[in-house]
Amino acid sequence: MELLIYLFAFITAVLVILIIYEVLYDSKLTVKERLDTVRDMSDDNEKDDEWKAPFVYRIIQPVYQKLMKAIGKVTPSGLKRKYDHLILTSGSSQKTNFHGLLLKQILMGTAHGILLYIVLKYTSNAINIGRIFLFALVGFSLPLISLYSKAEKRKEKMKRSLPDLLDLLYVSVEAGLGFDAAFKKTSDKMQGPLSFEVTRTMNEITRGKEREEALRDLAYRTGVEEVLSFVTAIIQTEKLGSSITNMLKTQSVTMRQIRRQRAEEKAAKLPIKMLFPLVFLMFPSLFVVILGPAVINIFENLMSR
Repeated sequence: MELLIYLFAFITAVLVILIIYEVLYDSKLTVKERLDTVRDMSDDNEKDDEWKAPFVYRIIQPVYQKLMKAIGKVTPSGLKRKYDHLILTSGSSQKTNFHGLLLKQILMGTAHGILLYIVLKYTSNAINIGRIFLFALVGFSLPLISLYSKAEKRKEKMKRSLPDLLDLLYVSVEAGLGFDAAFKKTSDKMQGPLSFEVTRTMNEITRGKEREEALRDLAYRTGVEEVLSFVTAIIQTEKLGSSITNMLKTQSVTMRQIRRQRAEEKAAKLPIKMLFPLVFLMFPSLFVVILGPAVINIFENLMSR
């Protein structure tokens, strides 16, 4: 049993070192890949090049890639789609993918389980398999929770900036600009994740992608219901031949009302959220300040008698 634990610990350490190495030396890895591509086009001896490559590239990196592919094959396609959508809505870089995230979860879960096992062993406590499993499950969930929190914060920023974007878009279209030009100008004037996604959508349209498909991809990448409603309104307006200006005005008013309602909802929740800090933090301090002198006087009078 101990030999198996140490074997898992060694494999975990090797994979963690490999991940850290890829993160720290990503630019050097990119340059090396390009140089390898140029070298492959030449007539040099390939076997000599393979033996000259570092141990990390010859042994560890292929094992790492094969391990990620094996994990991807045994994972259900539905779970993979959910992971991919979560990575997309979180705004993570292209380096973050499903295989890397799942492998990171496995490494974190294994590391947490081994850590608790070692702690329990050297503190003379009974080794509880259930406790180790729960601790490993917590470690397994940490990368996913972190990514989910990042996605939710990004969605919240988009929800806040959407009414402002619609106002600028409405003013630009009413001033005489076409929809595409107004959309691009609006994204240039604003900052944040929503502006980034709009700019990406306009670049896709410029490269030849259909506008409807690009807008639907925009709604999918953001994962925000309000953006999906706005995209649906644009598509329906274009298909029916209605006025874009009226649609944008209606959407702007609607989104501002939604943002105001969301702010009122948060304000209504504040008294309940403040109840626990008041009861457990402020009230005890007030009792000490107000009743402290009286308690001291009563105690002194009782002692004098």
